[in-house]
Amino acid sequence: MTGMGASTAAFADNADEVLGTWPRPNFGWHIEFAMCKDDPSKMCGEVISGEGTDKTTGGPVVGVKMLFNMHKSDDGSKWIGKMYDPKGGGTYYGKVKLLEDGRTKMSGCMMKVACKSEKWTRVVAD
Repeated sequence: MTGMGASTAAFADNADEVLGTWPRPNFGWHIEFAMCKDDPSKMCGEVISGEGTDKTTGGPVVGVKMLFNMHKSDDGSKWIGKMYDPKGGGTYYGKVKLLEDGRTKMSGCMMKVACKSEKWTRVVAD
């Protein structure tokens, strides 16, 4: 992993560094970011633990796909594609980017006008 205080150029091709498990703040969920099984050149994300109900299906949140076939940006600094919010039930155009402080920034927009973002800190293995 690139250290804190690194130049922007050092972060240009670091999209793969977001792979792993991230907790979603305020919900108690863990989401695993991994290469998609059906297309290993793209990234997907799935809720792997936590409590709650998926607003769309009414079923448990565990197992819900949150990131779909995200592709790397041209400079390799972030993932771009579709995101789903199980809490609100909406699907968004989104970006996932590793920040210099080691957190990841999740940004999503509905119809490219109503945008929100969250910063997540990686789950640390025991």
